Amino acid sequence: MSISQDTAQGSHAWSDAELTSAVQAYLQMLRLELNGESYSKAEINRQLREGPLATRTKASVEFRMQNISAALYELKMPWIAGYLPARNIGSAVKEKMITLLKTSGIDFLNAYVPTSHVEALDAKVAELRRRQIGKKPLGTIRPVTETRSITTYVRDPAVKAWVLQLANGVCEGCNCKAPFLGQDSLPYLEVHHVMPLSCHGSDTPSNAVALCPNCHRRCHYAYERDQFKLELYEKIPRLVLEVPEPIPSETDVFIDLDVS
Repeated sequence: MSISQDTAQGSHAWSDAELTSAVQAYLQMLRLELNGESYSKAEINRQLREGPLATRTKASVEFRMQNISAALYELKMPWIAGYLPARNIGSAVKEKMITLLKTSGIDFLNAYVPTSHVEALDAKVAELRRRQIGKKPLGTIRPVTETRSITTYVRDPAVKAWVLQLANGVCEGCNCKAPFLGQDSLPYLEVHHVMPLSCHGSDTPSNAVALCPNCHRRCHYAYERDQFKLELYEKIPRLVLEVPEPIPSETDVFIDLDVS
């Protein structure tokens, strides 16, 4: 059903005010659904037809909701499970719905948009964790791929081997034994550059420490990671504080092989 078909069912074209009312009602239901709260689609449909959509039929309102789902699907945002995206929605209708959605307050859905950027993903995950997701997400059966410029660093194997040898299977951060043996049958620790290579840190023993996976992640992701790094400098005599420099290009993606 298109707008012309909707009109042919005995009603005139939808006004901007009617479309806005439908979008606002839809977003109200979507908020409740994402928060795991119950609501009645039939009741909201009835309320709309008794109010701003008094000239519309139940089926017409239902299909308009499917139009909105189609627009959200296009934006890669979540949509109401009970309103499958309309398959035959015209491009003009879709663009109209997208425009109305963007002016009706859909910022709360931005955290749900998939991304291939690690930092953006972590920020979205943190936001959703703070909100407490109330509905099990559908996920993506076949995730799409993106191609970006990847920059890696040429590493000195002797530096890594020497630091691991010096640690002798004990984490230099927490003083605990390596949690398991690696595929080489040696105690598994990860070598971390205290001043990141991406900030022009050196690949030398005076900038590298052997850490267990937990302490390594702590250096990268902990709230108090800077304090932990200072503790490493104070604790390990061979470490030398280096001056950081900015990443040379924002378009490059720097890969830390010990973290990935």
